[in-house]
Amino acid sequence: MCRDCRQLVPARLLEVDGAVFQERICPRCGPARTRIADDVGWFLSRQATPVRCKPALQPGSAVRAGCPHDCGPCAAHANACHLPVFSITNACNMECPICFTFNRPDQRYFMAPAELRMLLDRLLERAGPLDLVNITGGEPTLHPDLFALLRECRRPGIGRVTMNTNGLRLAEDEDLCRALADAGVYVVLSFDTFRPERALRIHGRDVIDIKRRALANLQRHGIGTTLLNVMIRGLNDDEVGEVVALAQAHSVVRSVTVQTMAFTGHGGRNFQPRIPMPLDGAARAIEAGTAGALRAADFFAHSGAHPMCYSVGYFLKDGARLRSLTDFLSVEELGAMLGTGYLLQPGEAAAELFQRAIDRLWAAGDDTRLLPAIRRLLEQMYPPGRALTAAARQSVAEEQLLAIYLHSHMDEDTLDLARLQACPDQVPDPEGRLIPACAYNLFYRAKDPRFWCT
Repeated sequence: MCRDCRQLVPARLLEVDGAVFQERICPRCGPARTRIADDVGWFLSRQATPVRCKPALQPGSAVRAGCPHDCGPCAAHANACHLPVFSITNACNMECPICFTFNRPDQRYFMAPAELRMLLDRLLERAGPLDLVNITGGEPTLHPDLFALLRECRRPGIGRVTMNTNGLRLAEDEDLCRALADAGVYVVLSFDTFRPERALRIHGRDVIDIKRRALANLQRHGIGTTLLNVMIRGLNDDEVGEVVALAQAHSVVRSVTVQTMAFTGHGGRNFQPRIPMPLDGAARAIEAGTAGALRAADFFAHSGAHPMCYSVGYFLKDGARLRSLTDFLSVEELGAMLGTGYLLQPGEAAAELFQRAIDRLWAAGDDTRLLPAIRRLLEQMYPPGRALTAAARQSVAEEQLLAIYLHSHMDEDTLDLARLQACPDQVPDPEGRLIPACAYNLFYRAKDPRFWCT
């Protein structure tokens, strides 16, 4: 996509000094290139990684104007929805310069419970059962009927409800935290920097202490939490090790999502420095930030999404250490537990995988001293004499593991229709469409009168 004229244009891939660049070829505005991988070897390996697509239960709409103008999804879309994202309001109590979305300030929108009910009905008819749904905004905690909406999400076929938040209300309102705990909601708390001067650049104000108080309240009320870190190359990428340490210090934190900066939307399109951070660069930043305790090689492609969109690593909590599951399980074995969703599903067959790993380590001498930690995990997931439900086993596993997801949203410079057509993260809209998230951000949201005014 040409950033200047916003038209879809051809592109080519270039290797320059071992890195990979995508170069647009715009007949009107000329060429421009952006880095999409720091290492050509990593890029070629990812390009050879297949996507395990989940078929939709209903056929896509007809292809007329071509991708991305027929989203619904159209018949060319290769993947069903794994993660639906519901924007329930355009209201927000911050104006972050990094925001990659559009929220109109002149007219407030709050999704009605009846609208969400309709969207969920259509979603489940098309996608079938889902591991999780995501509630976002704007800032969801500003919605006056938030808990009515959350109740709508509690239905057969939906495993978990997650809610994004900047944490401002959670830091001040313990009654809200208590109600979220009672509702069984998992909170996705943004946490981008520990440095006040960087917070001013990223958020427009210093919110570090507020976010720390929000996390303390989540811990106090036992609310499962994901820390969401927007990684900006040249600004805060040297802080990701501190984010991981913060996650380790709070038992309620089940995962960390590192979202590389997308230079698009109302705020992000003008943000500087505009230095792309590819997935392999993010993994290397984690290795550097943890002094090698977590390695770039610990992260592998999520099989349910395009390999340039997601990397994931799973780490066993072993005292103060984090131990990669890839130290004793293969990527194929982990992929079998992950399936096409985003949550590990340690079923009965997983017990045999762990037992084989124990046998391999025992035979090799266990010079890494992993056996006690694996045995503890196995005994808690599969306690002798009783069988846990799948949900209870998953909960035990999440308490003993830290998942780290690396997610690369596309912007005008990095848009790739091959990635878009495999997107499993989709936005339901009132017209009954399911729109791939990056297509929605780049092409649809600014034209949606609920959220913008063009």
